Amino acid sequence: MGKILDGIRVFDLTIAAVGPWSTKLLGALGADVIKVEAPGGDRLSHAVPPLIKGESVLYISANHNKRMIELDLKREADRAIALKIVEKCDVLVQNMRPGAVERLGLGHQVVAKVNPRLIYVAASAFGRVGPMAGEAGIDPTVQAFCGWCSITGPERGRGEMFRHLAHLDLTTATTITQAVLQALIARERTGRGQLIEIEMLTAAMALQTTRLAEYFATGRQPEPLGSAAATTAPHEAFECADRRYLAIGVERDEQWAGFCRALQLPELISDPRFATNPLRVEHRAELVPILAQRFKTKPAAWWTIRLSKERVPNGAFLRFEELRHHPQVLANGHLVELDTPHWGHMHVDGLPWRFERTPAGPIMAGGRSGEHTVEVLRELGIIDDRGTGEGK
Repeated sequence: MGKILDGIRVFDLTIAAVGPWSTKLLGALGADVIKVEAPGGDRLSHAVPPLIKGESVLYISANHNKRMIELDLKREADRAIALKIVEKCDVLVQNMRPGAVERLGLGHQVVAKVNPRLIYVAASAFGRVGPMAGEAGIDPTVQAFCGWCSITGPERGRGEMFRHLAHLDLTTATTITQAVLQALIARERTGRGQLIEIEMLTAAMALQTTRLAEYFATGRQPEPLGSAAATTAPHEAFECADRRYLAIGVERDEQWAGFCRALQLPELISDPRFATNPLRVEHRAELVPILAQRFKTKPAAWWTIRLSKERVPNGAFLRFEELRHHPQVLANGHLVELDTPHWGHMHVDGLPWRFERTPAGPIMAGGRSGEHTVEVLRELGIIDDRGTGEGK
């Protein structure tokens, strides 16, 4: 049974996390992804710890489902080979600093003449126009610039950076994947490729839609609230007797009475300060200490049973060791085991979607830098005339 992107070939000229993760997803959908790297590979990713047998976990995980080739695009002969590959591709994705790819001779204007049907994705941190157009950006710097750090952190405390530094990277990567799929549909209608420009800043602001809405609606800067939600209460995490945290969310007024029964605090049901959600938000500072004291009297599992019985949304804070063995994770393939020729047995992220008629996957291990150069050039009928008669 064919996959969604069977027959689609991707020229992957990506680095770090944003670009590689997007093309990894395209590969999982069935595209033939050819990862093109300079000799020695993507130095931005190779050195990022932790390492497995000398290779960065980031590099390994972001380059599944690909074939790896090396070309020195600063050399005319290698650029010529690159253009021959581009001519046989459907998609090109690059996320280098604005202007870098143009200097390598693979800007959109050049490759569009070689292949008018090519879908060309140019991803950047801040965009290709404006006073910051030429600046590079990484997840932490974009977090700071987009306002994320101003709303994240302890209540009445200073702002903080989100500690999962790949969050904005991978959000931008999925935006790239979505855009490529949409452009392929458009090409079916028009027969033409097109340029797609995507910025990390745009993706980061999209993630903050609700907090930006608060700002524009009120004219006030949203303040850090720790784990609490800004518009519903109680809706945050509480520490329990076993020092485990439990997240709870009373999102509707109908849940309030059940929540109070679960906590054995029936007197709060009729307390006028907490009768409705707007009132609970207004009196959050009075409500939270009462709840925090009560949650500390029993372990998290005890509260989970009582809250679930009352149909109040709740969730324990799982550790990775618990998550990897959780029956829900195992039943749905959220983590899968993979044997790799270079790094041994690994656990990797599972496929993020399931298709009834055009299945994605299976996940395949990538390779080392340049491993598939000879294979790819021969398959595409490209003669390597750089002096050796063979691929690198």
